[in-house]
Amino acid sequence: MGTYPSRRRLGIRKVAVREVEHLRVHYDPTLYMYGPNRGGIWNFGDGELAVAYLVGPVDYEAPLAPLRTGRHAYPITERGAKAGGVLLSRSFDYGRTWPDSERTWIWHNDRTLDEILDWLRPVTPEQREQIDLTDPDAIIHFCHGEYLQFPFGGRLLNASPGDPGINFHLGRREHPPSFSLRSRDRGRTWERHATLIEGPSWAPDGGLLCVNLGHVQFDNGVLGIVGSTNHRNTVCFYVSYDHGLSWQYVSEVASARRAPDYKHGYSYLGVHRLPDDRLMCLMHQLPENWPHVAFSEDDGMSWSVPRAIVSPGTYSLPLTGPLPDRAPGDRTGPRYRSPRGLVLRDGRIVVLFARREYPARGGRGILGVVSDDLGETWSEEFVVRGDAYTWDLGYEVFTELPDGRIFAAYWITSRDGEPVPESACVRYIAGSFFRLE
Repeated sequence: MGTYPSRRRLGIRKVAVREVEHLRVHYDPTLYMYGPNRGGIWNFGDGELAVAYLVGPVDYEAPLAPLRTGRHAYPITERGAKAGGVLLSRSFDYGRTWPDSERTWIWHNDRTLDEILDWLRPVTPEQREQIDLTDPDAIIHFCHGEYLQFPFGGRLLNASPGDPGINFHLGRREHPPSFSLRSRDRGRTWERHATLIEGPSWAPDGGLLCVNLGHVQFDNGVLGIVGSTNHRNTVCFYVSYDHGLSWQYVSEVASARRAPDYKHGYSYLGVHRLPDDRLMCLMHQLPENWPHVAFSEDDGMSWSVPRAIVSPGTYSLPLTGPLPDRAPGDRTGPRYRSPRGLVLRDGRIVVLFARREYPARGGRGILGVVSDDLGETWSEEFVVRGDAYTWDLGYEVFTELPDGRIFAAYWITSRDGEPVPESACVRYIAGSFFRLE
């Protein structure tokens, strides 16, 4: 009988992870820190890195952590010096150290409702700062409007119906629009007004959801992002012709319009430019929790059908053996969550994701896959960090360092002594260095 070539596209080879090292970027037992992909990561090439993430005060000794509200942890706090928002931490040695003196707010909720509404209210282009996002020191931050919440009964921001561009709603479960915010000086200062990113005109549910999971810049300076309509049913490609002052809908990447609610569709969206000039959209399919990719050969005007980049055959961890340490009261989560992509200098595509399930022998934490052929085939899963103490982790962001190593930032919990109940575990921002071979 003859031999037959394999037609596998997933799990085609093993990946070796070398020189792994973990550290704490920001740890504070009075704060709930999470969601770096709601903040961002920036690598300025001269040793300076910046990582941003969501922060809110919390009393971990309370029976239930007060930030654990609804389906996520929101920074709902009383007014005060530590009101919730997005905090930026800075390193000057490629992530080795993160001085407390280098932590600053990108935005926070320690403002009145009128102050935040004024920050979001549209103004004319002449009233906006002129920032050239082709400048290597200029950066842009994206975030969900849902994190702008207040202690007035937990309601969403609201403005009068006649106020254009402030399309928030009271008493309804859809998300408010996302927004973007720019800085000309590596995140040391930020513009006085944010830009709302509304959903496409045909969407019945308002604004667009987008996070800091990758945007593209074409050679002519035009920017591209992806996001989903508020119920996550449709993935959209948007562009900006004015350095991020405004965003315009271009095309539909993927759709699940017949889905009944926001639990069906796509989330954790990022767009990346490949060495062959195609675009790749990375997305997370819900409720199945499988990371997918789609490609465009015409600058985002049309897209291929999304396809999974993991499968039962990509699993590469023990199926039997001792179970890892686990916090009392912990619960399980999905095997795949919050995928994030990066195109390395050598053309490889790396996708990291959080793994929250239990049991997970040696692999509850941050894992990933690699493509060596621009997304045609993908490797077995590899483990960057597999010692998470609870399910609550992930939302990683990462960057390639000059020596070829990768630095990733994410939120996680760990055991530092006696067993700690899940609700009392400190959520902090950690980092990992590693090399892929």
